[in-house]
Amino acid sequence: MSNQDKMPFVEALELYKDQHFVPFHTPGHKIGGEAPILLKDWMGPALPYDLGVMYALDDLHEPERELKEAQDLTAELYGAEYCWFSINGTTALIEAMIMGTVGPDETIIIPREAHRSVISGLVLSGAKPVYMDCNFDERWGIPLGVSLVNAIKTMEAHPEAKAILLVYPNYYGIGVDIVNIVKEAHERGLIVLVDEAHGPHLPFSESLPVEAIEAGADLVAQSTHKSVGSLTQTSWLLGQGERINKRRITQMHQMLQSTSPNYIFLASLDMARHQLATEGKDLVRRAVELSAYLREKLNTISGIATMEYTDIQETIINYDSTKVLIDAKGLGLTGVELEHLLRNHRIEVELVQANHVLVLITIGDTKESVDALIKAIRAVSDDVLRDSSRIRSIDVAGLYEPSSESALLPEPQVCVTPRNAMYANREQVPLKEALHRIAGETIAYYPPGIPCVAVGEEISDSVLQYIENRKALGYVPNGADDMTLETIWVLQE
Repeated sequence: MSNQDKMPFVEALELYKDQHFVPFHTPGHKIGGEAPILLKDWMGPALPYDLGVMYALDDLHEPERELKEAQDLTAELYGAEYCWFSINGTTALIEAMIMGTVGPDETIIIPREAHRSVISGLVLSGAKPVYMDCNFDERWGIPLGVSLVNAIKTMEAHPEAKAILLVYPNYYGIGVDIVNIVKEAHERGLIVLVDEAHGPHLPFSESLPVEAIEAGADLVAQSTHKSVGSLTQTSWLLGQGERINKRRITQMHQMLQSTSPNYIFLASLDMARHQLATEGKDLVRRAVELSAYLREKLNTISGIATMEYTDIQETIINYDSTKVLIDAKGLGLTGVELEHLLRNHRIEVELVQANHVLVLITIGDTKESVDALIKAIRAVSDDVLRDSSRIRSIDVAGLYEPSSESALLPEPQVCVTPRNAMYANREQVPLKEALHRIAGETIAYYPPGIPCVAVGEEISDSVLQYIENRKALGYVPNGADDMTLETIWVLQE
């Protein structure tokens, strides 16, 4: 391996700063000289690293020197051939994967639990989506992804497909049978794209599932800010093999990245790679151990349950235990109510659904942070068991009791490709009159940002019911023109 102890882009940036050039270029604050006072207080010594695109430093769009070396080191660390850094998040990388693989009216196979960025990629590329049937766990109210059998069934039914996109692992740490799905896809000539936003830490512990690149996937997008150490909004894309056109991926990547990339963001990716290369195994091992400790303690608290691998292993072979689902059904609480009560104890969770919340245990956690969560959960349990009527008076979601089906995403019915639907003539109608119309906008809830109906899909009974369930729980949609969803845009008939 190359020298993973280096941080080539960070070192180049520091060297440039230390030469004290007088700037007559962007940004306007001139290495912090006239930045707003509060920004100076916040950023302090980081401001001199906030530089415009410099010929003396490498270019994200056509890296040739230090930035290329930093990307090459990242690819090497993960066992990939190529790496592209992103300062526009994993969203831009997912879009680039799709745009660089399929074009107008070409077919791509995707799961129901795909992030809304996949729909954006379909709009930008003009590709036609075909959905795979995915499994759902009714006890825990969570998606389990596509089975190998269903993936093969879909691929066999659509021999015209050029690519297949997988979510691995999903928000809950559930991973599909990626090794065998990749193998079956490649035997049929499909390119395998993977949204591995929640998986950059996977290669650094034998207790965690196989990483998508190791499983043979062709292109893999990872949100390094989600579970490892780079800054929010940064990610990287890994690629390998002859099935992909590297130059075409690069061109699509260029289209979706700012022409004024933030050097501090890029440097944080170099730093995160270095941290993983030198400390990754120790840091991820600690996160795995803390997640086990958390589960052990939570399962002793009355009314609280955590989902364990043994609960789902009959249908799932890959599970990331650092994603901890905390279920309060035994206390009679909805996830929204549990979140509200935890915030009173200064605990912020990642996701709320049905009767549970989801927390992420990452390299940034300590025993102290986990103990604070355990203490808060125990206090909530004690309060509810002591006086359930007082807890029930919380004005968050009324007395709505979610069933397991309330979290079950509607089965999509694609009527028009997302691109054609996005540019079609539309009209705004009352939601209650939208049954069987074709959606003119994408409706999703964050997190996890999975559309319940995407632009170009039929608004079915199950779509309307899902929206009503979300309303009853107090959720606000992301991306809807009418945030109350009293009305919705549909295609003109």
